[in-house]
Amino acid sequence: ALSAWWLAADALRGKPALAAGLGVVRSELWLRDGWSELQTSPETAEAAFTRALRLSPMDAGAWFGLASATGRFDWLNPTASKALKMSYYTGFNRSDLIAPRLLLLAQVDTTRDVELVDLLQRQIRLILTRAPELKGAIGQAYRVATDANRRIIEAQFKDANQSLPE
Repeated sequence: ALSAWWLAADALRGKPALAAGLGVVRSELWLRDGWSELQTSPETAEAAFTRALRLSPMDAGAWFGLASATGRFDWLNPTASKALKMSYYTGFNRSDLIAPRLLLLAQVDTTRDVELVDLLQRQIRLILTRAPELKGAIGQAYRVATDANRRIIEAQFKDANQSLPE
């Protein structure tokens, strides 16, 4: 059945809008497969997220999935940190990703990567200034954050003259 999707998209090269529509559906299927495999088989999930990204490289959710799959045990893994960055760069304001991505970012060792520090600071500022309904996500992230990231979160709250959520 999946090969029918491939063949249909290939046959529609002369109709790019229709072929792109099929490609979006196809990448979404790989994305769902990745999420369903993440807990039991991170390697299988990584392969599914990679396929989704080949089809839809601007999908912030697929980049976040790849970061989740590759960074589960080793955040010094360059694939994991690059995927997390791409998730931010391709969909910084995606409301469905803000809380889970912040939770993941808070656990990353940002001391060696100024880009990740910048992303953490910007995400906290975004929530404090434009999405206060997500302030609870900062509290969750703070509880699991590394010491360095806790200091970053505290500094953002201090700069905004706000107190950390319980």
